[in-house]
This record gives sequence, C-alpha cells and structure tokens, in this order.
Amino acid sequence: MPPKEEDHGRQPDGQVAKVTLDEALALAVCAHREGRFPEAAEIYHQILAIVPDHVDALAFLGVAEHQAGRPQVALELLNRALGLAPEHPDALSNRGNVHRSLSHLDEAEADYRHALALRPDDPNTLGNLATVLRARGDWEGAVAAFRAVIARKPDHASAWQNLGGTLEDLQRGEEAMAAYRQAARLAPASADMYRDLGVALSIEGRIREAIEMYRQCLALAPGDARARHLLAGCMGEDAPPRAADDYVRAEFDHFAANFDAKLASLEYRGPALVCQAVEEIAGELPLRPAVLDAGCGTGLCGPLLRARASVLVGVDLSTAMVALARQRGGYDDLVVAELTGYLRQHGRTYDLIVSADTLVYFGDLTEVSAAAAGALRPGGALIFTLERAEPADAPSGIRLHPHGRYSHTRDYVASVLGQTGFVDVAISEISSRKEAEKWVPGWLVRARMPAVG
Repeated sequence: MPPKEEDHGRQPDGQVAKVTLDEALALAVCAHREGRFPEAAEIYHQILAIVPDHVDALAFLGVAEHQAGRPQVALELLNRALGLAPEHPDALSNRGNVHRSLSHLDEAEADYRHALALRPDDPNTLGNLATVLRARGDWEGAVAAFRAVIARKPDHASAWQNLGGTLEDLQRGEEAMAAYRQAARLAPASADMYRDLGVALSIEGRIREAIEMYRQCLALAPGDARARHLLAGCMGEDAPPRAADDYVRAEFDHFAANFDAKLASLEYRGPALVCQAVEEIAGELPLRPAVLDAGCGTGLCGPLLRARASVLVGVDLSTAMVALARQRGGYDDLVVAELTGYLRQHGRTYDLIVSADTLVYFGDLTEVSAAAAGALRPGGALIFTLERAEPADAPSGIRLHPHGRYSHTRDYVASVLGQTGFVDVAISEISSRKEAEKWVPGWLVRARMPAVG
C-alpha cells in the first residue's frame, strides 16, 4: 500500500503539490532545525490531522512547543508519543528536557536514565543527566557524568565548561581551572569560557590572572555584563554605584537551575534570619501585614512569611528565578522588575519589606532606601541583610569585591537609613552563609518608618 499523501502548498501553475507523509515530516524537521518553528509546527499539525497517532510528529511537535515556551503542551504531546512508543529514546530525552525546565528533577532524571538504557553512548542525554544531578546537589554524580560525556566526546567544550562549574561547587579549584582552560582551548571564540575561567581564578585569589581572563572575554563580547562587573570588582576602581540590571539578570538567570543546591552547600540561612527578625517585631505590625519580598529569588522566604501575611508579593529582576519562585508557591503575586523602580511605583503599599541578600548588589544604598521608605505605610518596617565591611577596608563605607557583591560599614548603613526617613534603626552582626568553609561576616538590619501621630 503506498504511503498516504497530503497537500503541501501550491506550485506556480496553481496546482497543489503532493508529498508523502515521510516527505512532509522531512520538510518539517528541516524547518525545525533551521529555527522556523511556526512553519515546522504547522506541518506537524497537518501530519497529525491525517495520522493522529504519528509518533514522530507528536514528539517533534512537543519539542517545538517547548521551544515556543509552552512546556505543559509539550508534555502532553510527548506523553502521547511515549504512550504509543515507550522505548523511544529521543522522545524520552526531550521529555526529560521539558521536566528539567519545570524543575521536575525526579521525572527528568528518570527519563534521561531510561533513554540512556536504550542508547548508552548518547553524549547529549548523558550531559543533560549531569545537569540534573548538579541541580539536585549530587555534584560527585554530576562530575562522573560530565567525565563520561568527555570520555565519549573529548572535544565537547560545554561538557568541560560544566565540569569546571561542578568542580567549583565542590571547591576543587585547581581541577575546576584545568577544566575551564580545556574548554577555552576547545572553544577559543567563546567569551563564556574566559569569563568562567576568570571566576575560578578569582575564587582562588589569583586576581591578576582573573583580570586577564575578563579582558579576553570582553574583547570577544564587549557587552558581557557579568565580565564587566566582575572586572570592576577585581580592579578595585571605577566601581559602579550598584550592579547593573543586565549583570544581575544574566548572573541569576544563569545560576537559577543550581541556585538552591548551591545555597544549601553554603549553609545559607538568610531567609531564616530575616523571618526570625520579623517574628521579633510582629507585635508592632498589623496582625496580617501586606509584605513585599524584595529580591525574592527562588522564593525561599515565601513559605516562612505566608502564614503571617495578608498579601505576599515577590519581586526580582531574574525571570528564571521568578519562575522557580512561582513553582515553589506561596506568593499572591510575583513580578519581574528592577527593585528601586518597583518600589517607587508602589507608594504606601506595604507594612513590611524584607530582603535577604539582595542589597549586596547595591553599593550606594541611598536610592533604594528612599524608595523603600516611600513604599512603606506609616509605622512599616524594613528588614534586610548585607555583607559586613570594616571601616579600614571601606573608607567610603562601601566596597565592591572580586566576587561581584558589595559590603558596607555599620556607620554607612545607619547614616543612609536616617537620611531617608527611617527610625529605630538596629544593626546586628550575623553571617548568612559560608564561603570557602568560613562564615561570611554580615549585618542584619531592621528599621521603621515613623508612625502617624
């Protein structure tokens, strides 16, 4: 029996061209590979109109829907395909990709492992499995998986790069730098490789070499916001008054998938410290305050604040971080926005603003402090954490470090809050996380707006 045919366009003479389903699928796949997703999707739909259970059309359309930003639709299509062909390694791997994008890490790992059982030598699926293991904090497992990718494909530059990042997670600095150097050798035109090597060098205290790597990155990609900001931190001069929006956005979009696992390894306790301070002043706030989580990240403060808040809003500049906060749940609203601008647009809206380790990306705190004062109702409270600077190391009260974060002196913080209208300022010594196995000195800051009358 000959293959079925479908109409696919008209020839110049007005006659309808006929192609087989196999030819139509080939046309769709070609368009898909060339990035013409709407055209590819339309052909997949035409095939499915004729053969609703066409496994490859279902699977490829699922990939196209995922690439179009519709992961739930993608899952439905890939589930249908795998219901018809449970041992389809490409569909399994692609469904794993969708699960990974939704932070369904257990499901993603299961799909990747199933696909690898069917096709053990596929380096792409193995690399995807490694990224899931890293996101789960199984760094030894991720290192082994990235090394397995490299054993199969020694010139896989991104595997070397990701191996370097995972070795950094394990604080194996020399090995991380060696992996990054190999990545840069394999992809000498990739600015990312030099920037990542610069970060590894900086962590090891090799600042001059880090500066050179950032400069090489910027020579290839002059607009690289992360390299530009980190270079300023290493140079110790011409520090911007705050981290630029494009730096913050790029930094946290990049790290979002591994963020919670990394913080857990650093024994991060910023949200717990902030929320403990909230409990201490709860009697001074309305019974159910309107709360803003300023710089909400992946939403770690949300579960700690939910029961107390009448309204809980999170704002963050990173789209990827807000997506993870939305999956965690607990917020009435989540907004992707620059913090100071958001505060200015919401005058007298909140009874409480909390911010765990967000203002470390602000050097000059004057504008954001004034904006927070304007967003609080009379008697409202502001609670946040900072990294601590000693006056001898920060004569101006502010210091930008090679890791890209700012630290502040106690006197500077108290002065800014007083100038912008806050009263009852209390600044306590804390540490919200470890770095290189040592607790990083910080501040827990609490202040209020004057009550009416």
